[in-house]
Amino acid sequence: LAAARAAPGEESDADFEARLSKLKTVKGETGRGKGAKAEKKAEAAGKPPASAADWAGETVFFEGPPAQGDLLTNVALGFTLLWLPLTLASVGRYLWVNYKITDKRISVRSSSPLQKEQTDVGYDKVASVVAVPRGLGLWGDMVVTLKDGAKVELRALERFQEVKAYIEERITGEGDVPAGAGDAASQGSKGF
Repeated sequence: LAAARAAPGEESDADFEARLSKLKTVKGETGRGKGAKAEKKAEAAGKPPASAADWAGETVFFEGPPAQGDLLTNVALGFTLLWLPLTLASVGRYLWVNYKITDKRISVRSSSPLQKEQTDVGYDKVASVVAVPRGLGLWGDMVVTLKDGAKVELRALERFQEVKAYIEERITGEGDVPAGAGDAASQGSKGF
């Protein structure tokens, strides 16, 4: 027992090497930051993003920040302390969020100093679109639901009705309509 409580300086090199080898067998030989996760990150860093090539030659339908009316309304109501958090959120959205709707994708880019991110969604992944008017119908909020259940929010979007119709047009234009479905309508048939 006395030998086990010896001072750290009195420990033999053989004991130290034995303990070190036990730790290495348990932990492995890789050092900090050199494991499998680091290898995957290094591989991913070397590859160009897949979306860069996918979106080449697209036509922009809508691009811009959230609606100015949303910003002005929230700033005007921000003088009440109750509305102040919503005002700050609106100002942050206006400064750092940008929406881009093209013929190939829906893109939401955030350039906040705290976190920079971009979400790109192709129309083949979109399941549905729901839009709700705000500000007397001058702008609106939109939620794009993806086929995997994820949701993309576009808040305070100007021309939201046009954008919704454009997205729905792209969704149904992906070949979801069965062959011959339009034939009955073109022949003028009536009934149920």
